[in-house]
Amino acid sequence: MAVSSLGAGSGVLTQTVIDQLKAADTKSIITPIDNKITLQQQKSSAISLLDSLLTTFKSSASALDNDALYQKRTVSGNTSGVSVTANSGVDVQSFSISNVSLAQKNVLESGSFLSNTASIASGSGTMKMTVGGLSYSIDYTSTTSLTDLKNSINTVAGSSVRASILQVGTNDYRLVMNSQKTGADQNIVISDSSTGTLNNTLTSYKAISSQAFSSPIDTVASGAGDLTVSVGGSSYNVAYDASTSLENIRDLINASVGSSVATIDGNNKLILRSSVAGDSASVSLTDNSGLLDSKLTTTTAMDKIGELQAATNAQFKYNGITISRSSNTISDLTVGVTINLLENSGSANISIAQDTQAISDEMNTFVQNYNSLTSQLNSMTSSDTTTGTVGIFSGDNSINSIRREINRVVTSMNSSGMSLSQFGIDLSETGTMSFNSSTFLSKFNTDTTASEKFLSGYTKVDSLGHSTTTDGIFTTLNTMLDRFHTNMTNLTTSSTNQIKSLNDNKTRSQALLDARYTAMTAQFVQYDTIMTKLKNQFASLQTQISAYTTGN
Repeated sequence: MAVSSLGAGSGVLTQTVIDQLKAADTKSIITPIDNKITLQQQKSSAISLLDSLLTTFKSSASALDNDALYQKRTVSGNTSGVSVTANSGVDVQSFSISNVSLAQKNVLESGSFLSNTASIASGSGTMKMTVGGLSYSIDYTSTTSLTDLKNSINTVAGSSVRASILQVGTNDYRLVMNSQKTGADQNIVISDSSTGTLNNTLTSYKAISSQAFSSPIDTVASGAGDLTVSVGGSSYNVAYDASTSLENIRDLINASVGSSVATIDGNNKLILRSSVAGDSASVSLTDNSGLLDSKLTTTTAMDKIGELQAATNAQFKYNGITISRSSNTISDLTVGVTINLLENSGSANISIAQDTQAISDEMNTFVQNYNSLTSQLNSMTSSDTTTGTVGIFSGDNSINSIRREINRVVTSMNSSGMSLSQFGIDLSETGTMSFNSSTFLSKFNTDTTASEKFLSGYTKVDSLGHSTTTDGIFTTLNTMLDRFHTNMTNLTTSSTNQIKSLNDNKTRSQALLDARYTAMTAQFVQYDTIMTKLKNQFASLQTQISAYTTGN
């Protein structure tokens, strides 16, 4: 209830008086609480900043305490012909690579087809494809086109062979196939089923064709004699007589060879295929008696699928020793080392060394993070009587001790007389830390094993299998920073609780103050009403007195 003029002009108990009284009480009761809240909020922000800086500093100490940092390796000597990578922790070593011959994929090219929709066979059959010890079968019919065959190869054998169609010229389409992997065992071998009619330029076997007969039952000789069939480097004799038909000679040849190397095509021609794939395969038919029909002995060579690139193993010399592998990426020669062969005749002199630059860089980061942390600690804990500047944690021993304890570890010396100052880390009189990378590298490279032990510690196992761990200087520092982080967490919790408690206290105090002045306002209204009545009564009495004294 606001009181602008209490009563009918008493002029004494006004709202201004109440506001002045309330302002005085607010200043003495609420303002001190607000000041404490502000201070505590500032401390909370300072604790958060300090914890963040400690966490960053700890990350550097953790990295320098981590064995993984000292296991990093650098590789020098890579060339355009040979590239080497090394995993962390591999043995420091040097080796040479020379006389590189790259591993290759097998690439085959079929004969010419008039279009990509041209048929690949005159009838039905099954094409068998063998590569890398795996076999794939693809059925076809007289309507199977070159495109159909390409799609079937990619679907059935796509993990081992990829097929594509290349248009070489007008009405000249060819099927190109390449193995997916390199290595001598990746040669693609394609054969047709025994009664198949697959275009011969799609198989890996040489073949010859006789001239056409009228039918499969036509006789092929004028008397008794014998012939010699050469297939795949082996020769076989076959006897015949005047009653031997084209079908008979086919069956006799297959029985003698022991496989279906002879077939009769749709034009009644005898087709004789080699049993060995490749250019070195041989196939021929020789009439020893001179009694065979000339249509059988007048043969025509049939083209097989062409080889554009043979599948080969990689070969190279490793420290003068000839090595062969199926891939151009070799990771089984030295544990943790991968050799990538990039060019034929490539060579390289490789050196694998410890990555001391990574350690030096981490030491430099450690120094920077130390200076950032201690700069804030100095500001937060300072007390300058001349300027009157006082840090928010001035006199707080728990915060003041952080810098002291860190410096105690940083400047310490182990039992072997080693200290960080020998590794290029120095503390100035003003407390600023500096790092000399040249000093570090000189000291570290003098004895890398002792240096690693000093920096990150080591574990020793005795003959009984009992292990003893000795902390390095960064192990000790890392443990200390863990404790500081726990302290910061506790301080943050305490600060949060104090802010809540102060806010609760402020809320209660404000409520009591508001209630007091609400009651006071009501009392002022009552008092003003009484004063107004008294004033009115006095005015009436004054009128009566005036009338009496004037005789009116």
